[in-house]
Formats: sequence, C-alpha cells, structure tokens
Amino acid sequence: MPRGRAGRGQTVSTTDFLGRLDEEARGELLARGARRQFGKGAFVYRVSDPGDAVYLLLAGRIKTYKLTPDGREVILWFGFPGEVFGLVEAPHHKGRLVSVEACEPSELAEISSAKFREFLGAHPEVSQLLVQIMASRLGMLANRLVYLTADDAEARIAKFLVDLAGRYHGATDEAARPIGLTHQEIADITGVQRQTATRILGRFTERGALSVRYRRISIRDRALLSQFAARLP
Repeated sequence: MPRGRAGRGQTVSTTDFLGRLDEEARGELLARGARRQFGKGAFVYRVSDPGDAVYLLLAGRIKTYKLTPDGREVILWFGFPGEVFGLVEAPHHKGRLVSVEACEPSELAEISSAKFREFLGAHPEVSQLLVQIMASRLGMLANRLVYLTADDAEARIAKFLVDLAGRYHGATDEAARPIGLTHQEIADITGVQRQTATRILGRFTERGALSVRYRRISIRDRALLSQFAARLP
C-alpha cells in the first residue's frame, strides 16, 4: 500500500488520492468521515469561512477559485473524483483561503483534520503519497502562472488541456474518457474571453485534436495539441 484501485486497462490519475490507496486503507479512511451531497453551484466553503476538515471528492466535479477585487473568478484548480482538498488551509486562523464550489452534483467525504492526521499516523506511507500529489498540484499551478504571463490565448488553452490530460488520463487513450468542462470554465482558468475560448476550441476540433459534445471534451490527439501548445501549427 498504496496500490490503487485501477482495473485492467485503466490508469489512475496522478492526483487521484483515493484511487492510489488499497481497498483496506481506502475503506478505513472513508469510515472516519461523513458523506455530503452538493448540488451544482453549491459551495463546499468560501473564502474566510471557518472550518477544520479535509474533503475527498467521491463523485462529480469541483472548482477552487478566488475573486478579484472587481468580482471576476480566478480558477486555481478543478477537482475530479478521488481527489483530496482542504488540508493545506485547515486549520488556519484566518479561515479558508479559497472558495470551493460544485460544478455539477457532487458527493464528498468530510473528515476532520484530527481524524485525517490519525489516519496518516497509522499509515505513514500515505503521507508520502500525499506529498507527491500536493507537489504535482503545485507544479501545475506554477506552470500555469508562467503561461498566463508568457503565452498567447491559443497556447494557454492548449497547455491547460495538455496538463489536464496528463493529470486526468496519464498515458491511456484519452478518447474513451471525456472531461466535463464548459467553455466559460476554460476561459476563466486560462484568462481569456469566453468567445476567444470557443473560437480556439473550435479550431482544435476542426484539426482533430479534440472533440466537444454536450459540454464534455475528449482529447483525440495529445501530440497535435502539444504542437498548438508550442505554437507550432
């Protein structure tokens, strides 16, 4: 342990914390928490909210963001099933540092920080896994800061999708696992206008890098998308 829960032909995402635990440890961890349901648009917590809990996303999708002084959302991270969040800032004397909102109906496990620390104490190897996952997430945020300042809109969106594919799909065939993201969400996380995001996604689709259907994106050709990211059309 950790061994993970992927079956034959499946790859566990690099940030899928639950998926990289063995069945016994996963069951023990979930038994320490309470299940909670959130409808689309519901807040798990907001900036400055008090709270001393860690969350595991069991189903659905969440976004972590902060607001600019003029009220614009700056999305920091999208969370997918199996991922853990909330532990960096809990406890924190100033309350929560970011807002977390459900992008679609979602189910979470809420675990007190004390119980989560007890679990890590009993499973020190999981602490190492957690460090790896948080380092991976920090690396993605750092990369995004660089391309937000250095790249044009097309390269930003391409790099975001390439990074997301690496995190969400690993080395597997991405076409079988579409990712639920709206054009507005892609625009918000890459710092472009929605119309610009729609136009660029349309171009990627025409060239065969993506397919987009019912607000779900399937990455068909990651190598071609990487060329867009490098601005080598």
